[in-house]
Amino acid sequence: MFNDENEDYIEVGPLIQKFEEMLKKKTSFFFDVDEFEAISDYYYETGSLVKALKASEIATEQHPYCSNFGFRRAQYYTASNRIAEAKKELESLEKSHDNSQELFLAKAAIASKEGLHNLSINFFKESLKGAEFPEDIWPLMANEYQMAGNYELALKYYKQSLEQNPEDEISIYNLALCLDFLDKNSEGISFFKKLINKNPYSEVSWYHLAMIYAKEKEYDKAIWAIDYSLLIDDEFTAAYFEKARILERTYQFQEAANTYEQSFDFEDPIGFTFYKIGLCYLRMHRHEKALSYFTKAVHEDDDLDEAHFELSLIFDENLSFTEAVHAIKKAIALDPENIEYLNTSASIFRRAGLLNEAELVYENILELGHMGPAVFIDYAELLFDLCEFNEGLEVLYQGVQLNPESSEMNYRLAGYLYTLQESDEAGIYFKKALDIDPDRKNFFLSIFPKLHDNKDVKVILGRLKHS
Repeated sequence: MFNDENEDYIEVGPLIQKFEEMLKKKTSFFFDVDEFEAISDYYYETGSLVKALKASEIATEQHPYCSNFGFRRAQYYTASNRIAEAKKELESLEKSHDNSQELFLAKAAIASKEGLHNLSINFFKESLKGAEFPEDIWPLMANEYQMAGNYELALKYYKQSLEQNPEDEISIYNLALCLDFLDKNSEGISFFKKLINKNPYSEVSWYHLAMIYAKEKEYDKAIWAIDYSLLIDDEFTAAYFEKARILERTYQFQEAANTYEQSFDFEDPIGFTFYKIGLCYLRMHRHEKALSYFTKAVHEDDDLDEAHFELSLIFDENLSFTEAVHAIKKAIALDPENIEYLNTSASIFRRAGLLNEAELVYENILELGHMGPAVFIDYAELLFDLCEFNEGLEVLYQGVQLNPESSEMNYRLAGYLYTLQESDEAGIYFKKALDIDPDRKNFFLSIFPKLHDNKDVKVILGRLKHS
């Protein structure tokens, strides 16, 4: 009603000005019913619910026999989450408007706000009986079915709605969500092609067609569709982002980075976009460029843990340990239970010579319930570096107990026991490791090269050859 192209929009301006003047001067001006409807609708659609209510109250004072404003007040109360007042408003209208379409629509809106989606659907069904414009009700019903988790029926009513009104962008987005939940890609491609035939200049329809093609890994068609979307609206930033993601999937990283940057012409840069550009350069092994964009990312959004993490990896690779430690600590502060961050931090701390900090990290990882072989092996290795041999062995014993079928755990424990001259016990774990995975014996000897000449190891390997 208030679109720039709508003639009514030109007329509502003076009405609003006159109404505002009336409120300011605390006087009374007369407006006819249509004018009050335009005023209250304007305030409702622009989010000024208090003024929308005020307009409907004054309208009822001037036009006491017009029930429209009672239904409008119920709508405004519902939108404001003032459900009790909305219900009270309807009670006064129910006797004179029993079984009216407006009454059922108002009740449906209240039920929806209360989370009673099936009840809301029933009210919408009642409102459809004899409805002059059922296409106005279909998307509302579809939304209730969607919130109730009935995506099949939601899809049905979104389709019906869009067949009548192919420009309804909200229904297009919601229909695409339903198709995604139902994994109906082929049906989605077919539907969006038909919708585009009806409304070929809908950038949103082209965009969703592209997204479905991308899910089907038909990347050339996806790029073709997304380019049409951008041809229609070259400021459609979501389309730039989706196109860049498709280009990433096809290993066109420079084109992807350029496409992400194009979005900056129409929208202020955000940290996450800088992060995505940085990843593109990282995958092209252009680490200096990647470093630059990850730095921009955290400058724009210091809470972007992914960017801090990538910075820590680059700094670590460049042997810039002070910067690497700072970056990984920042990432962990933002996501303290991220196992990848924790494992990486332990490695960085070790290389930076912060062995005690690394020890605390491993303790934290185990407390969080991560009990895989790698944790115990790395933790034990650190303890041996700290000359805490008994503690290191205890960690390995715990690791073997929790991962008895891990050849790696058994090989490591055997290797350290042999090194500590505990040959009898070492032999038990060495034999078990060989039983689990004999092919890893060469890897074992590469880790413990001095054991090549160990008499007990040679005997066990000799028996393995002749078995």
